Amino acid sequence: MIAYDRQSLDNLDLQQHAREAFEKGLITLEEYDRIRATYPYSFYLPNFFIRLGLFVVTVIAAAAVLGLFLLGGMEGQSTLILGSITILVLELFIHQRKMNGSGVDDALLWVAVILFLAGIDFIGTTRITPAVESGLVLVLACIAVLRYADHGMTLAAYGAFLCLVFFTVGKWGPVARALLPFLVMSLSIGCYFLFTGLYIKTAFRHYRSCLYLLRLTTLLSLYASGNYYVVHELNGTIAGGGGPISLAWLWWSLTAIIPVFYIVKGVQKKDVLWLWTGMGLVAASILTVRYYYHLLPTEIAMLIGGIVLIAGVYGLTRWLRTPKHGFTAAAAGQPHPLADGLVEGLIIAESFREVAVQPADGGTHFGGGDTGGGGAGSQY
Repeated sequence: MIAYDRQSLDNLDLQQHAREAFEKGLITLEEYDRIRATYPYSFYLPNFFIRLGLFVVTVIAAAAVLGLFLLGGMEGQSTLILGSITILVLELFIHQRKMNGSGVDDALLWVAVILFLAGIDFIGTTRITPAVESGLVLVLACIAVLRYADHGMTLAAYGAFLCLVFFTVGKWGPVARALLPFLVMSLSIGCYFLFTGLYIKTAFRHYRSCLYLLRLTTLLSLYASGNYYVVHELNGTIAGGGGPISLAWLWWSLTAIIPVFYIVKGVQKKDVLWLWTGMGLVAASILTVRYYYHLLPTEIAMLIGGIVLIAGVYGLTRWLRTPKHGFTAAAAGQPHPLADGLVEGLIIAESFREVAVQPADGGTHFGGGDTGGGGAGSQY
């Protein structure tokens, strides 16, 4: 299903693990070089700035080509044809030029998806509702993620999923709209467990970065669906006006409790995703309170919020200097790759491969010749 060479993807992931192990001093430079030489990959991976430049240049080139077609008048079918041509060019760049996150393939993918979406909208004889539009984006983004494992498309797919739920349930009446935050929270929890289960499966190893990003978005959507500001503003948008909302005490409680819950679970689960998400959402909770209650000037409130965050990080770091629940402030941001023996097993295998078997020394060996050896052969 995925467009990129699977062996190269595995080797790239292995080299990244080996580099982390080398940076932590767990393997030597010779072992690291040996792993890199034994497990090469063929992808073109430029740095961030080159990737950004190639993305911009590709978008400009694609816009110039599309401008020529716009001059002649574009219809839905021609837009779909251009999208198909863009996908063909993308596949050629991936298989011939070994592009993988180079900026060129990223831009071509986005251009192709936009062309397909525009082509479907042009062909439609009736006005497409927001719910249907969200469904189209969800389908196209999911196909793009399965084929190219693109992070941007991953975010677009999950955002379209939430929009689909919002626009669909919003039409079911006041009771459904009142229950919408609880529905989104339930879906966020369910999606988190689904993505976490897929993350640990070997069959989905090439999508782990996308699944990791999805786990983060589910935590954010869970918080957003219980945040007082989000609930209040969306309720005003749907109802066509502002004013107080029901169960305000519950939304304020969730706004304050969920970030603390994330931090505690992050320490217990030894998962920095929960930990850093909770720390970031503490700031969001402070800004939410500040938006509705102007107790202090803005600069003073921001200063206090920064002091609280710094103090929290400092206190947590001090507390984790002594490992708690197998989690310590000295640990890396991610569980170390040597934990599953991946790189360690390769090092051992490569070490044994380098060892040559030497024959045992049998002592003094005589000539064994006819006359020069004096008849001292192997037989009497």
